[in-house]
Amino acid sequence: MVATSRRHGLGQWFTPPFVADLALSQALAGAPAGARVLDPTCGDGVFLARSLAAGVQPGDVVGIDIDPAAAAEARARAPGAAVHVGDVFDAFGARWGADGAGRFDAVVGNPPYVRQERLSPAQKDRVRRCLAAAWPDADPDALKTLTGRADLAAPCLALAVSLVRPGGRVAFVVSGALLDADYAAPVWRLVRSRADIVTLIEAPQEVWFDDAAVNPLIVVLERRALHAPARPTVTVARLRVPTAEAARASSLRQVADVKVVASERPRDWSAALRAHPLWGRLRQAAGTALVPLGELASVRRGVTSGANDIFYMTRAQARERNIECGALTPLVRAPHKRTSPTIAVADAAAGDDSDVVALRLAADADLSALPGARAYIESVAAAAERPTLRSRRPWWALPGTAARLFLTKAYYERFVQQLAPTAVLADQRVYALHPRPGVDIELLAAALNASIVSLALESGGRASMGEGALEWTVADARTLPVPDVRRATPDQASALREALAGCLRQPVDSVAAELGKLHRRRLDAAAAALMPLGAPDADAIGGALIEAVNARVERASSRKASRP
Repeated sequence: MVATSRRHGLGQWFTPPFVADLALSQALAGAPAGARVLDPTCGDGVFLARSLAAGVQPGDVVGIDIDPAAAAEARARAPGAAVHVGDVFDAFGARWGADGAGRFDAVVGNPPYVRQERLSPAQKDRVRRCLAAAWPDADPDALKTLTGRADLAAPCLALAVSLVRPGGRVAFVVSGALLDADYAAPVWRLVRSRADIVTLIEAPQEVWFDDAAVNPLIVVLERRALHAPARPTVTVARLRVPTAEAARASSLRQVADVKVVASERPRDWSAALRAHPLWGRLRQAAGTALVPLGELASVRRGVTSGANDIFYMTRAQARERNIECGALTPLVRAPHKRTSPTIAVADAAAGDDSDVVALRLAADADLSALPGARAYIESVAAAAERPTLRSRRPWWALPGTAARLFLTKAYYERFVQQLAPTAVLADQRVYALHPRPGVDIELLAAALNASIVSLALESGGRASMGEGALEWTVADARTLPVPDVRRATPDQASALREALAGCLRQPVDSVAAELGKLHRRRLDAAAAALMPLGAPDADAIGGALIEAVNARVERASSRKASRP
């Protein structure tokens, strides 16, 4: 086998045979007799060998790989297949050219996972020129995204569409980042201009790659005939059985939980792959009782200090430095996995010595009235030359809008959205929420801390990197479905306030531990009461949340445990 360090440098993660079998079963569905198969980044040849095992004739199996050692393995593994050494982005022009595109019935494989910042300018230029030849009518901005921001797998996917005939299929094993990343939307718009996204397949109970921190999936595309209408939906399948068994099934519906979603938004596909089945039923039953968070509050990114070691400190450190209380503000940070935070943020005049505060001064602050703060600033004045502070005027003025209510950016096993008695700052890993007119901040805080919103966060968050963490961007957070607290009756509002008061100062643990606590169950019941009759109750929502979080965490733990 190719050395691990070299493999990872080339973005190679060799595919298990049973995963290749499942991808091939989808790629060859409906293919004619004598189908021709290409793996444009064939690695050790598993897709080539499994194509032969599936009955494709050796003369109709073609592989390309940039690594001579891997190509040699592929030739030995797939006797009779044509295996070429080279970069597929060179081979396209040299061997097939734009006029030869579309000569294959199926293009399959596991394209390299190489982040764009690891590609040299010459490599990026070669990829760009190849795609411009393969997609002469493409939006230049989309091609720029493919070569400037996306993982190398994305341009491989676009090139594959050009190498398959109309009606033929592409089946690639890719990272879930291709659905979740900021560059995903333009990539998929480009692909959808020529091909339909037919199926996305994930195996939530399995780890396909022991040594890759990604959540992989199989994406199946079908190239459209010229002027044919685009398919309006995508089939999303979560396997219920081992992948090897699924590869032998005659229908995915026999072996997977299948959903059909609109084809326009990649984030919807991603959510459909991850969401607990109860979440779909809840969304449908809730109707207008769930609204986007952005309708109830503005969502803003927290402050980026540019020098946490200068601006952030404990209360004890601030006292040792003689910094006046008037120059400090409590700082809301993302909860650390080794701590048990509370929903309530300590009052500015209270709190423990270990609480973190921020040095926060306005640009026009009169430092003569704050001699302790001025002396501290003078003692660390060299920080002004740091690249992150050099353009700030004055360098010690910490920008950022204070708020009372916050949404955490990333989650593992715990969900907590904090509420302060007065406006304070949030770090960049926390989002500041400012309720819109007519929205009661305490009711919104209660709803955000209930399991119904935690399930929404779990169902729609980005988990593409595979380490078990779940993240939401600011733009995502604005679309987060939350109960419309404006519709609460006086009795419902009173129940929410009372339940929130009982939770404010209680340590927040993992969801599995939290949902056994009486105060948490009261909060969940009060929030669930905002949903229409027929919607899942608080117990069902809590159970689904525990199942979903446990599945995500256990999958990440299994991957870590299996690494050498």
